[in-house]
Amino acid sequence: MLKPDQIPAHIGARRQSMPINNLTDKGKSLKHPAAKAPKIFADTGTIEEIHPLREAGIINGVTTNPTLMKRAGATSWQMAKEMMQEIVTLMAPYPVSLELTELQAEKMISQAEELAAYGDNVVIKVPVGGYGAVDSTLDRHTGLKVLHALWRRDIQTNATLIFNSTQALFAAQAGASYVSPFLGRLADYMYKHDRVEMPAGNALYYLEDHKGGKENSRTDNTPYVATSGARMDAGVRLIHEIAVIFANYDVTTEVLAASFRNGVQIPECLLCGADILTIPAPLLMGVADHPLTDEGMRSFVEDSKAFAS
Repeated sequence: MLKPDQIPAHIGARRQSMPINNLTDKGKSLKHPAAKAPKIFADTGTIEEIHPLREAGIINGVTTNPTLMKRAGATSWQMAKEMMQEIVTLMAPYPVSLELTELQAEKMISQAEELAAYGDNVVIKVPVGGYGAVDSTLDRHTGLKVLHALWRRDIQTNATLIFNSTQALFAAQAGASYVSPFLGRLADYMYKHDRVEMPAGNALYYLEDHKGGKENSRTDNTPYVATSGARMDAGVRLIHEIAVIFANYDVTTEVLAASFRNGVQIPECLLCGADILTIPAPLLMGVADHPLTDEGMRSFVEDSKAFAS
């Protein structure tokens, strides 16, 4: 993993310039001690999972998508919209990312305006690319055009399916409020597609020679992300790369780390400069757990029996 002494100082300076995330309620004398801590979002569509996390003060946002809404029990788009509106109301004033289902720019903008009317805390998720892959007649720049159109309409957006720093930068250029690098999927992709006879990470970056004249050359990511360490750390390196670029140019689009595979990736992403983590609710449920904590609690409870009346 990235070590703290490998993180440029201006990453921390960028974080300090960002707005307060953990609000202190009016009338309270005790200020929130982690006002500028990173935002932690629950990645779920299930209201029953959100309630305990909200009550515990663990989360200050939610991300969802059609897959999660279906998993939560939605059997129609109308039902999904009602469930999303309930989440938006529960989480106010904290942000809730809602994903579009349309693929054509005009329809996407219209659907985004409908969803944004649910509350001032709505953020619209827009895939940054991939449109030509699902329909060859679609404009490959549909996502960027929609992000820009929604920015012009003062609608917050979350550019998703980010897998390299170029996508992140151009999403920010288009006006995205957030960019969501999917860190877990990078390692998954390399494990599946790397050619074993080549250096690790070759599915994302490999040059046969310096002139780039061979058919098997790959430059989908920089060598730093793809080959400068273990495959499992590629996603964390991507978060770091984006954070450094944004810090270099004072880009205030927030870096939202997504697609977590385990709890260790949480502190790794915080060390490397992520502004926000969106974590599956089941993983969030276990953030207070540790085998030594369990052992200590059993000892404390056993010892306290000596004071039972």
